[in-house]
Amino acid sequence: MRRSWLILPVALAALLAGCRPPAGPEVQLAPGIPFRLRPPQDGPSMFLTQEVVFRLPGGGEETAIAVLENRGGTFSVVASSPMGQTFFIVRMRGPEVTVDTRIPIPGDLDPRVLPALVQVALWPAAAVREGLGPGVALREEGPLRSLTRKGKTVWTATRDGEGDPPPRLVLENPGLHLRVQIRTLEP
Repeated sequence: MRRSWLILPVALAALLAGCRPPAGPEVQLAPGIPFRLRPPQDGPSMFLTQEVVFRLPGGGEETAIAVLENRGGTFSVVASSPMGQTFFIVRMRGPEVTVDTRIPIPGDLDPRVLPALVQVALWPAAAVREGLGPGVALREEGPLRSLTRKGKTVWTATRDGEGDPPPRLVLENPGLHLRVQIRTLEP
């Protein structure tokens, strides 16, 4: 029997390697790439269910379900297995960020990176730029958003399809050879 509930946290650890949880709303999107989580009111109102497929180095693939909600000054991300096992819940109320883990998560995995990547991909560009650390730039060219540091691309977010949010979104970290495909199941 395959134990996907264990494989996904390991996949997330690979995704977020080196992203240790510091105090407060500042998150490391990658080593040396700080991002200060933006207040919920800076982003669009949403309640979405999304399928998240991680394509890992070496060709492996893992699937998770994410439920995103941003309403009334609270932004939440619930990550679970396709069978409904909750991995963790990240909730922001104002500047306060709480993480409720339901399964053991490796110590170097910072679940706050997931809402940070949601913000980078879906929040207005001006709000994202306010959260970027020194030397990190956000570029937008049509459906492509990219974060760069010293001229090197660190993360990209490519919107596929019309709408806000788009029906499909692809996040890539070229340095980690990682690709995350996100498909909105319920807007």
